[in-house]
Amino acid sequence: MKKLLTALLLAAALLMLPAVSLAAAAPQMWVSPDGQKGVDAIAWYKQNNSHYYLFLPANWQGENARFGLTGIKKFVFNETGVDIQSGSDASFLQPGDYSVTVDGNKRTLHVMQGSPGFPALYITTASGSLNYIQKNKNNKEEGALIFVGPDGKTQYNGTLEHIKCRGNSSMTFVKKSYQIKLATGTNLMGMGKCKKWILTGNYRDKSLLRNQIVYDTAMELHMPYTPEHISAEVYINNEYQGVYLFSEKVMIDDDRIDIADLEEATEQLNKKPLSSYPMIGKDTSAKGKYKAYNIPNEPEDITGGYLVEFESYPVRYKQEASAYTTQKGDVLVVKSPEYASKNQMEYVAAKLQAFENAIFASDGVDPATWQHYSDIVDQDSLVRKYLIEEFTKNYDGNSSSMYFYKPADSVSTKFFAGPVWDYDSTFGSYAQESNAKNVLNGAGFWIANRAEAKLWWPALYKQADFKQQVVDVWQAELKPAVEILLGMREAPAGSRLKSLDAYADSIRASYAMNIIRWPRPAKPTSVANTGNTLERNIEYIRTFMTDRYAFLSEEWK
Repeated sequence: MKKLLTALLLAAALLMLPAVSLAAAAPQMWVSPDGQKGVDAIAWYKQNNSHYYLFLPANWQGENARFGLTGIKKFVFNETGVDIQSGSDASFLQPGDYSVTVDGNKRTLHVMQGSPGFPALYITTASGSLNYIQKNKNNKEEGALIFVGPDGKTQYNGTLEHIKCRGNSSMTFVKKSYQIKLATGTNLMGMGKCKKWILTGNYRDKSLLRNQIVYDTAMELHMPYTPEHISAEVYINNEYQGVYLFSEKVMIDDDRIDIADLEEATEQLNKKPLSSYPMIGKDTSAKGKYKAYNIPNEPEDITGGYLVEFESYPVRYKQEASAYTTQKGDVLVVKSPEYASKNQMEYVAAKLQAFENAIFASDGVDPATWQHYSDIVDQDSLVRKYLIEEFTKNYDGNSSSMYFYKPADSVSTKFFAGPVWDYDSTFGSYAQESNAKNVLNGAGFWIANRAEAKLWWPALYKQADFKQQVVDVWQAELKPAVEILLGMREAPAGSRLKSLDAYADSIRASYAMNIIRWPRPAKPTSVANTGNTLERNIEYIRTFMTDRYAFLSEEWK
């Protein structure tokens, strides 16, 4: 009882401390519509003791802006001599450099504004910090979001069910990528109504453009369910986080991969969450084995829909809820239904194991089922997916982020390759010392000539009918698309694709802010030295793409 009383007295004493003493320990400055530090306040970024930056989105409504200050006794803009207080008018702020005095210390304030056409996301977490969610990508935290479109109009202002980190290798980057889930499904930027959205940091890609370029190229090839996307300015807990690619999540949904939702149908037939049922199988990858769940009730039709991710890394088997290891040793992760029943897993395993058997057979036929590989997975989707991987020399093209989806048999009895996803390691942006000569060179095959015996694309490329269709689609569709990127021809009406120079112009102002927020070392440790400026990065991609275009045009006459 005595300890409890002491604790209560201490808590009361802390509450009685003057607020100014706490604020003085952490001086802060920001701008917001009302001067309050709400969700959409933008704090000044302190680079060192003498330089402050104010990173504003292009859609910033400056005519309504007010200053906010805590822990600062006197703040003056030296050019005007005006003494700024919390709530003072900030509408005069324009891009440029200002001399300011903060509590007697002269400083420089750099005001910068991002690229036109970008939306702005203002996110706050319940804790006011990112520490918890950045410890583990499974950690989630509630929060709030204000989403402002390029025209300055608010498209969402409400609760976030969660924000969490996402990615595998990208979890090691200082600039993280995130998934957000809204409290209510909302149609943001005309991308369709949904709760879940992805913010890709593109830290490995110093151009910040590779994912956007590849997604636009996939759309030019009419690849279904390519994620809609747009570059965006992101602020979390009032701090500028840089340029992100805001996009749809690869998932089964009416406005995403529009196929039957087998997970939802299974959930409706069971009283408990699917994750609560006992697991069948072991948590360690072994050839021909799977793990699934002993779910008592499931729909009569379990032929779809499925979303499966191919992974060549056995470690992914343990990390995911439902998975199958093929006879060659590759891992197939069932992303939806995430907690697959025994029957559902056996259905997926049988279909895709037959596909693996077929592509490694000289005649392309599975000896057990007598099915040709194109009877199991749609060949047109396979050809286009391979072309994207090979043209871009996607470093992970044989290894991960390779999706397959299947609708119910009433729609199609086949799986389809796609959608495309994750292209920051393309066009020579990343390599290791051991393979740099093959990866960073625009010439040569990378996807088709990998020597690992278990990989699917090299086996497919050996099939004569597959290779012939690759040549046909390159000549008719992808080659003209690359010519648009290289500025050799104009894009057709309605196309999202544009020249590399036009992509650079679209991001230039925001890139300048992002490179200050996330500076790169003068001497990069990566063997892929693409440069530290937007201009150098665009020229790097142009050179790589020009060499790639010449090589593939010769190979695929």
